[in-house]
Amino acid sequence: MKDVVDLAVSTEPPPRYGVEEIVAQGKRVQRRRRARGWAASGTAALAVLGVVATVVAQGGTTTPAQETAAALALPVSAPPPFTFTVAGYQVGPMRVAPPIDVSTAYQLSPVYAEGLTTNDRAVEESDPASGPTLYAYLTVYRAGAYDPGKLVGASPVEVAGRPGLELAAQGRGMAIVRTLAWQYDTGAWAVIDASSSETDNPSAAQLRDLAAGLRGAAPTPARVPVKLGYVPAGYQLGEVSMHAMTGLNGIAAARDGDYAGLLFGKPALPVTGLTTPHGGVDGVDLPGTFTLYVVPAKNSNQQPSPGISCLQGFCNRWSPDSKVQMQVVSQGARGLSNAEMTKILNHITLGDVSNDSTWTKVTDAVR
Repeated sequence: MKDVVDLAVSTEPPPRYGVEEIVAQGKRVQRRRRARGWAASGTAALAVLGVVATVVAQGGTTTPAQETAAALALPVSAPPPFTFTVAGYQVGPMRVAPPIDVSTAYQLSPVYAEGLTTNDRAVEESDPASGPTLYAYLTVYRAGAYDPGKLVGASPVEVAGRPGLELAAQGRGMAIVRTLAWQYDTGAWAVIDASSSETDNPSAAQLRDLAAGLRGAAPTPARVPVKLGYVPAGYQLGEVSMHAMTGLNGIAAARDGDYAGLLFGKPALPVTGLTTPHGGVDGVDLPGTFTLYVVPAKNSNQQPSPGISCLQGFCNRWSPDSKVQMQVVSQGARGLSNAEMTKILNHITLGDVSNDSTWTKVTDAVR
């Protein structure tokens, strides 16, 4: 079984993983990848897979009541296209990182907890065992995007005076999988999904407190280190990630140092009736889509080569210094031809991946 870090850079159509498989294999992956430093709140939270900016809780740890007051004016239910409007924050031992992914329907943020290891970043084989594990993320949906009626078997709860739903079940290889959905604004829902090896850590109460702390941030447009000069007719940008891959594959590899991902659909990706991010917990490729990944060569299991090379369902291009890999993935009966993927790659202008301030607003990068 391939490492989850190779999802976007495999030499064959990449296998897909459920949440429990991603978490379980993280310990194996962390013993086989390069060592890198990390920032953690409280105890050292080993992470096995991407490099999101270090999270600093704004104003330090706050009480649920304080966070609730800040959440009342959340400007996140109808943000401009591909704009981040959610802040990172901390409530007690749990913290939400700033979002790393934004689509036409939602924003995605990793969630961490003191004393629990999140295997989303590579570490050295000589590092100590990780201990209890957590795989968790926050999805903040636009108004009308999430369908709470599809959360079968959930019990009603209240979060910061608003209606919510929570569900707990045993997961494969995990002691508990919790889902908490709540209406943070009229018709707009957010969801915390948390899979833990500890039965009551985090507890249902901790997740409700964390949910109550949801806060908005000044609108920040998503930026990418590439410009696309060609997009096949009919395809529309539906999701973009910064310093990560798109969707839940990006959450599983949130701190492994990837640069960007852009997901396109034909027709456009759905913006209503959702219960999970696009591709679901298994991170599958949706029919009629293609994804562009921009990643460091050190994260790839392939060797740099001149020109453009294609295998089944994907094509690669490398930067002139062989330090950056650009890959277009499009699989299945409705996937793009190698000729079309090659044309996309041939018309990409690569910028300075090491300097975010030079990156292009994604709405300007895709023409």
